[in-house]
Amino acid sequence: MSDDFAIKQVSGLKCVHLSKTERLELDCFIGHYIKTRNLRSVPDIERTLRSTLEGYPGHPPVMVNELNAWIDRTLGYRATYPDFTQLEDL
Repeated sequence: MSDDFAIKQVSGLKCVHLSKTERLELDCFIGHYIKTRNLRSVPDIERTLRSTLEGYPGHPPVMVNELNAWIDRTLGYRATYPDFTQLEDL
């Protein structure tokens, strides 16, 4: 890990790293997580995610793929993907 990456860490879960140079603020990450798991209709999902994230056992820098996997295991969600069955008709 480069020294520059270690120096620019934000403590806690204020942000989630996409790469060594790109990161999402926690609010953006939560919105993206809700969208990719199709959880908009789940009551109080944002509050549930925030309270779950308080128990995240990892240490900064927190990478997005690690956090997604941890939340998925903890809460039992899965990413949703577009239905590609329509392409088979082409």
